[in-house]
Amino acid sequence: MTIEHEFIKSVDKLIPRPDIALDVMTLANQSDCDISVLSKKINQDPSLMANMLRLANSAYFGRMKEISSVRDIVIRLGLDSVKMIAITSASAGLLKSPQEAYNLEPGSLWRHSHATALLSAIIGRFAKVEETSSIFSAALLHDVGKIILNRQLQIESMNQGGVGEYETLVALENALLHTDHAKVGMALLQKWGLPESITELVGAHHNLEACKGRLPCQIVFLANHLVESIGFHGIEVENYFYKVREGYEATAELPDIPAFHDNMEEIITKFHDQFHEVSTLDFD
Repeated sequence: MTIEHEFIKSVDKLIPRPDIALDVMTLANQSDCDISVLSKKINQDPSLMANMLRLANSAYFGRMKEISSVRDIVIRLGLDSVKMIAITSASAGLLKSPQEAYNLEPGSLWRHSHATALLSAIIGRFAKVEETSSIFSAALLHDVGKIILNRQLQIESMNQGGVGEYETLVALENALLHTDHAKVGMALLQKWGLPESITELVGAHHNLEACKGRLPCQIVFLANHLVESIGFHGIEVENYFYKVREGYEATAELPDIPAFHDNMEEIITKFHDQFHEVSTLDFD
């Protein structure tokens, strides 16, 4: 058994598996998906259904004529959007807890994860990725391993009398725990049965070498880097744009994503507007 599987062997006591949301994603991925069956599955979880309706009616999805039922979501927004809405709605509670070892207050991990997912999807659309739901889902869940490692990282840090100086968070995790949150997050999502198109992106989101030749992986890597480096609380969109350009052009170790550089201002403006719109939604 790998060390990652040691960390997740009792995960059900720590993180409730979002069964219905995962079932929804599985059903939506089927080529012969039955809308009535999918709708029935979503309706089994009133909290998930309510969250999905809130998100479906937000500006992120165009704020068309009001969507009032799960069937409306499926028919009018399409299966790719259903997958994004389902995993977002199910992940809010999962990612809102504080992670003390990472100096993350309640809600901080959720805001970072959601921002990374939104930016990844926008970059993916400009890069003409055919299906953005896998990129969005991987970006949303990229840091889920922190929830698993948080307690043990606290313990090991205290045993060491402090964490010392490490170049990166991943280096710290590997020094104290002999693994990192990306690998543990990938193992968890594999256990939950998510497809490789999601789990592999989670496992590689800090490893640019592993992302070579894999555009979806490079997009998640870049979006995570940008959200971490520029911040996104209360900053005017103009400052977002210039901070992104300055940071992107000054950092050699970043992937070259098709259409990103030429459309940076529009991408960051869209991200700014969408993040501030959905950040006001109250997910259960």
